[in-house]
Amino acid sequence: MRIKMDNGWKFFLGDLSPKSSADGWGGAKARAYSFGAVSETFDDSRWRTVDIPHDFVMEGDYTQKKAQGSDMQKIPEMESMDSRHFAGGSLEGGIAWYRKRFDIPQDCGCKRIYIHFDGVYRDSTVYLNEYYIGRYESGYASFYYDITDFVNIGGENLLAVRVDATGREGWWYEGGGIYRHVWLEIKEDISAAHNGVFVCSDVDLEKKSAVLNIQTEIENKRLTDCDITVEQIMYDADEKEITRTKNTVFSQAWDNTFCEQNIELDNAALWDIENPYLYSLKTNIYADGKMTDSVITSFGIRDIRFDADKGFFLNGRNVKIKGLCCHHDHAGVGIAQNENIAEYRMAQMKSMGANAVRSAHHMPTDELLGICDRMGMLVFDETRRMSSAPQDLECLRTMVKHARNHPSVFLYGIGNEEIFSQHRKETARTTVTMKTEIRKLDPSRPVTSAVVCWNGKERFDNAAEYVEVTKHLDVMGFNYCKTAWDDYHERMPQQPIIITEASSNSGTRGCYSTNETTGQYYILDGDNGIKCRNSQKAQRKDMGESEWKYFAERDYLAGIFLWTGIDYRGEPTPLAYPAISTQFGIFDYCGFPKDNFYYYKSWWTDKPVLHIFPHWNFENGEKINVYCYSNLDEVELFVNGKSYGRQKVERNWYVTWENVVYETGEAMAKGYKDGKEVMTKTVKTADAPYKIELMPYKDTITVGETAIINVRVTDNNGITVPTADNQIFFTVEGGQFLGCGNGNPGSHESDKIPVRRAFNGLCQFLVKATETGFIKITAQSSGLKQDMCEIKVKVRKL
Repeated sequence: MRIKMDNGWKFFLGDLSPKSSADGWGGAKARAYSFGAVSETFDDSRWRTVDIPHDFVMEGDYTQKKAQGSDMQKIPEMESMDSRHFAGGSLEGGIAWYRKRFDIPQDCGCKRIYIHFDGVYRDSTVYLNEYYIGRYESGYASFYYDITDFVNIGGENLLAVRVDATGREGWWYEGGGIYRHVWLEIKEDISAAHNGVFVCSDVDLEKKSAVLNIQTEIENKRLTDCDITVEQIMYDADEKEITRTKNTVFSQAWDNTFCEQNIELDNAALWDIENPYLYSLKTNIYADGKMTDSVITSFGIRDIRFDADKGFFLNGRNVKIKGLCCHHDHAGVGIAQNENIAEYRMAQMKSMGANAVRSAHHMPTDELLGICDRMGMLVFDETRRMSSAPQDLECLRTMVKHARNHPSVFLYGIGNEEIFSQHRKETARTTVTMKTEIRKLDPSRPVTSAVVCWNGKERFDNAAEYVEVTKHLDVMGFNYCKTAWDDYHERMPQQPIIITEASSNSGTRGCYSTNETTGQYYILDGDNGIKCRNSQKAQRKDMGESEWKYFAERDYLAGIFLWTGIDYRGEPTPLAYPAISTQFGIFDYCGFPKDNFYYYKSWWTDKPVLHIFPHWNFENGEKINVYCYSNLDEVELFVNGKSYGRQKVERNWYVTWENVVYETGEAMAKGYKDGKEVMTKTVKTADAPYKIELMPYKDTITVGETAIINVRVTDNNGITVPTADNQIFFTVEGGQFLGCGNGNPGSHESDKIPVRRAFNGLCQFLVKATETGFIKITAQSSGLKQDMCEIKVKVRKL
């Protein structure tokens, strides 16, 4: 039995005793923490009550803090960052305490009890009933403790967690707090180990059959040996039983035992990005004729392979991996992103033709992997640190065991831009160790590392000095360094290559002139070299288009992951403060598409695309450049009926009309295929802001889920006003306000009050469903017609 422990935590921002497990008598005696925030008699009535997931760092104020000397110059493209504080989003980390009381039923006296943390950033120390339970430093891996010996059976229990988010593991916004789910698990004394069931499939594509090898790790916490029977029942996607098998194994007392079973399956339905078919497996465990555990495992059957000359194959079909790198924070919630927001983000990325996501640079949640399984998105699953130190290997093993049943996961990553060590001989040994650890738990997926041709001081145009390390990888991974791709393919012709990170054509959504003082950047602004202090890095025109075009012309490259799919806090290069968010994303921080969304949709999908920009609200007589992203043959531009010429569309490129004279009215593009007009796209001059429009992502959700409401400001004709920055006030009835945002990388507004300015006509509002019925959201702004929407809330299915 797993019980979600997300609601009703007491929270305090600041540090209290014990500040370490050695305080007082803690280092010498058991149950020696009858003081401070761990004490059962401590009064936490004045502490805030919060729900998990929770990110306390995002609740702080933005500050400018320059370092005496920044080491950010050692990270590629981060040379403009003057401190890790700035690179981390200009929000200060800190220390905080969480406390929660819960009961354990009297009938649990013979059971095993565990507490699971899906993610705490970072350096958490856990206490239960004034006992020290454990410390876990990594902020990016899940972990759990067996608390059987510390719980109060039949009574109240006190869980206290100290979180120290003052340290850093990355160079982006990392947040702080218990930012993923917490679970209480109550089990019998013989059970499946955590993530202990593994289904590995061997597919025969010609016969359309598969052999499933099922490995079950069984945990025996009895004081006696016994025989254990493991029953496996397989179901199809409609929950109809397909087959079942049983096997009995001998289990020694207080030890783990492995049971291996095989299932032969004819007419196997294969999981694919176009048809993400999922089976399920019920594992029943019996001891002394009694069922002691039952576990449901979702899995898919598919065949993957890499070819050094032809790239990646899924179920025998050559597939170009079109991927996006993503951090895990989002407007309104920071790193406390939940599964509803994750689903929204994945759907947005899939709509542009993306078929893969890279969990940069850490293991993703199990919920995200489940979403990708169901949606048909491939996942490049990555551990946080390239190291064979004990805790880092523990994090690696945790990542693999929680990913290996997910058909979406096709590749493991063991390193990212390891500029201090990627050329060293010992790194070859580390690579072999990490790869071997992965193979022990999952022999079915290849391993890569994201290598950059840069050592913190100088750049290289090839990867020659890394070959003695990278030859141990199943798949070579390149971050940027396109001049090295062909050279490496010639040096290592038998090794597949994937581009683990490449540039996108970044910028601020809806901005068409760079203004560093407001944190806004337009990649096509010809004066970026003058407008930005970091002149060289600010000139990025055509970087994304050039990199994709170069990649698309090479069949041997298996895939590409663009940096980045969605904007995130921190890394606002090439701009200086007050910018506090990156602008690398194809979507802004709220998941709203930028213009470059349509460039990639043009060449990543077979759907006809025609998109022109900028908007059509300028000064009459002003000369502007008009751009078009399209995969049609030709495009013609008209301004109020006057033609500015018909141009051919070069494959994997775009079209420009320079010095178009602006006139109030409309700009229209006509798209042609095989000489025939097939599409038109019009952008019109918007009038003054007139009304607010609320656009819920879903109109029905269940209790506990998050409603995502996108908001736009329109004129009296229903046209989004592209420059609107009206301050909008929100009220919520029947739900709990979670946060809001607008995608403005220079905004220092709080995400945690229900008031937000529109940014270029848009903002976003998040609400948690707390009870069945309806959530009513009202949005008001001075001088605008208000709007209201209702979202139905149903009972959550168990």
